[in-house]
Amino acid sequence: MKNEEILIPKYRFRCITDITPEDLHKMGAKAVGLDIDNTIAPDGTFKYVDGIREWVKNIQDAGFPITLITNGTLIRVLPVSRFLGGVPFVHLSLKPLPHSLKIAAKRMKIDISELAMLGDQLFSDIKAANLCGAIPVRVDPLPTKSLYPHYYEWKGKREKPYIKAFEEKHGYGVYDD
Repeated sequence: MKNEEILIPKYRFRCITDITPEDLHKMGAKAVGLDIDNTIAPDGTFKYVDGIREWVKNIQDAGFPITLITNGTLIRVLPVSRFLGGVPFVHLSLKPLPHSLKIAAKRMKIDISELAMLGDQLFSDIKAANLCGAIPVRVDPLPTKSLYPHYYEWKGKREKPYIKAFEEKHGYGVYDD
């Protein structure tokens, strides 16, 4: 995989709750790795995407185990896990290093190629998924104010050419190659 390809997602969605069990089946996923900040809640907050608890339950009820995979600390992830009904987690994951995704896949008893990693950042979530052969799924970052606006503005500029390259080939959702 070329350096620039490592930052390109396989699929893209506007919001986490747009992803259905049918989409996950089409991707070839058997389990979900789920980022927290700017994917299911604005960075550093406990203000969640509307319907996230129901979404998690729906995905789990369809047979997909979920593990939160976050660079956040235990102080950040534990309340999120509890809010979502005790979803297992890997914290301080050091994404884009892929080790945490491999740990999550092993815990969920699946091959890494069957893990759909859902996250907002190309340079951490998507890169980690591509590095280990998981399914990289980008969820557009939440459009709310962040605790670190300058960082996310800078990050957005860096991601722009990769998102443009993705958009030239694909739109949103799951598609045939």
